[in-house]
Amino acid sequence: MRLTALLLLASLLVRPAMADEILRLHGSNTVGEALAPALVQAWLKAEGFEDIRRVDTAFEELEWTAQRRGSRRVVQIHAHGSSTGFADLASGSADVGMSSRPVKASDRNLHARMGDLDRPGQEFVLALDGIAIIVNPRNPFDELGKDRVRDLFSGRIRDWSQIRGSFGGAVKLHARDDRSGTYDSFKTLVLGDARLSSAAKRYESTEELAAAVAADPMAIGFVGLSGLRGVRALAISDGGGALLPKPEEVAVEDYPLSRRLFLYVPKDAPALARRFAEFATSPAAQPIVQKIGFVDQAIRAYAVPVREDAPDSYRTWVTGAERLSLNFRFGEGARMLDSKTMMDLDRLAAFLKQPGQRERTLILLGFSDAVETLPAMALFMSTDRADYIASLLLERGVAPRRVRGLGSVAPVASNDDAVGRQRNRRVEVWLAEPGASAGVASGGNASRDGQARSAR
Repeated sequence: MRLTALLLLASLLVRPAMADEILRLHGSNTVGEALAPALVQAWLKAEGFEDIRRVDTAFEELEWTAQRRGSRRVVQIHAHGSSTGFADLASGSADVGMSSRPVKASDRNLHARMGDLDRPGQEFVLALDGIAIIVNPRNPFDELGKDRVRDLFSGRIRDWSQIRGSFGGAVKLHARDDRSGTYDSFKTLVLGDARLSSAAKRYESTEELAAAVAADPMAIGFVGLSGLRGVRALAISDGGGALLPKPEEVAVEDYPLSRRLFLYVPKDAPALARRFAEFATSPAAQPIVQKIGFVDQAIRAYAVPVREDAPDSYRTWVTGAERLSLNFRFGEGARMLDSKTMMDLDRLAAFLKQPGQRERTLILLGFSDAVETLPAMALFMSTDRADYIASLLLERGVAPRRVRGLGSVAPVASNDDAVGRQRNRRVEVWLAEPGASAGVASGGNASRDGQARSAR
């Protein structure tokens, strides 16, 4: 018996320790600098882990460790730019890609293991952000057109006096580095075919860039919303009124330089990767997004002034109503929706089923861009988009009261490029109080009643 007991004790002593669970998050500095660490810490706590510790292992690299009933989990974060996240997913050295830009065809083609990264279940919209064009607080400008921003950063405008004679001095440009998703987004949204001036000073760190602009009255740069420290953001216009990167404008993606922040999970990723992505995009995690300084995806109602350039058809429908903090945007074609839509539909249905919202009038207004079809067809296409969103809400037990297509009126962006046209192809969501007159006077062939349509 003593021999048996000794053998049992020996077997316990030489038994190998339980293997660590390891999760590797690589990519965007915008996501990885503060948001991903905060989400990882909350996720570990939510899964019952204790003794949670952070170690900064290198520049823009850190590691979390945590214990739970004898098991150990390690989460590694490398935040060297969105493009590095896709490269590391392809090589198998990362499990989740963090990105501040959408996946490109060139990213998807890196390796077959990636799968269709832009599909639901692989692409997770984590938060919304706006690229803020920042200047020193002593800079006298309050707003700029997107074309002016392009001219500044491409070097076509080299002195501030070329914009306003009363303020002069050599323009000092500050930009993120080539691996940054923020730079990729800026290049897509602002530069287009123009090239960044070689005079621009480049940064891997958002904080260092913002600090440089804060120290120089001649400076201009760009950062995500979390980088607005000691600097001032300019209002930006692009085919519409100039808008500041306020949360309500970014939430509906009407601010011209709005963007989405993503997590990407390959099709053969470990279950741990998908579990983290689902937690990070859940209602429980969205308050963390807001606390860090980004725009979360919780639905809110805003009392917003009617646009000064709004036509009567638009003004009649929205006067007296509140706008909800989401838009449904479309690719080319009446019913081409993106991967964010299904989660937004579920969020919207849950919001509208709350006791305080059930009796309010839901209004869906559809829009087309100005060049995708003939004007007469634009009205039909915009109505079809609104009807399509209405049908998806009906499947979720919500019946819109008023659904209307308005064609290509009230653009929020220029129709001169693909990015602007995509912003204009949208369905806006509004709520009116019971018995309010919003939309009643408009009527017209393109107006439909959601409850009546559901009965047909």
